[in-house]
Amino acid sequence: MARYEEIARDLRERIAEGEYPPGSALPLMRDIAAEYGVSDITVRKAWGLLTREGLIESRRRAGTFVREHPDRLRLLVRNRQIERDQFGYYSGPEVQHWRAIPWPEGDTTRVATSAVPADVADALDVTAGAELTVRRRIVGDPDVDTRRQLADSWLASWVTEELPQLTGSTGHGGMYDRLEDWAKRPLEWREEASARMPSPDEAEALNMPATGVPLLRVLRVTYFPKMGKKPSRIVEVQDIRMSSAMFAVGYPLPRGASAKWPVQPATDDYYRVSEEDQESGE
Repeated sequence: MARYEEIARDLRERIAEGEYPPGSALPLMRDIAAEYGVSDITVRKAWGLLTREGLIESRRRAGTFVREHPDRLRLLVRNRQIERDQFGYYSGPEVQHWRAIPWPEGDTTRVATSAVPADVADALDVTAGAELTVRRRIVGDPDVDTRRQLADSWLASWVTEELPQLTGSTGHGGMYDRLEDWAKRPLEWREEASARMPSPDEAEALNMPATGVPLLRVLRVTYFPKMGKKPSRIVEVQDIRMSSAMFAVGYPLPRGASAKWPVQPATDDYYRVSEEDQESGE
């Protein structure tokens, strides 16, 4: 193990044990270097490692501080369900009061034709890199500047061919109302969540630290379910990104078929039965 890794491990333990609590300043680099008998360069490497892990952060002209962590904060849990009020659909009761935040140019929605990312292309069943219409927005809490999300809506090509108005202003109720008005049937949604590190542009738009905090990413597929002779059709994939230091995702756990109530009584001889199975070769 390199010397800077040993120093990082020691500082990591001291942070975990509370010697340097969240929000506190670390000693000056020269003091750390003197304590461990190493050069400033070695300490800088150790700090770089802890910064990438999200444990510490540098503040210009103030020093290096232990970062507040999600497990020490009360995250806003985003309950993933579609709700509706007089303005249209929104994704969960926690964000009903959220509003679109203007981009630097002043628009609240950026509409462009761009190459679709590979995983979004897979969900839309198109070739990665295909040129599709995307509607990009920042949506956030007007009372808490750090509570915001990026939402890129990638539209299937058939949608913009049949509803070209979705490449511009969508009016009251937004895109989903226009789609349901046109199709005369309800939309449905499904989602998958993942995580990755943000790009510099994403971190800036979300008011996130430049390093050390992953994005919480939700891909939401919007589709018309099969209805009578009408087939199921995917209309949009929305790429939603938010700071994992601010949000968690909450969702119900439905019972699967094997857990349908009433259930069979459980047994208390699991380990005995397992040992017998092993002895019999089953």
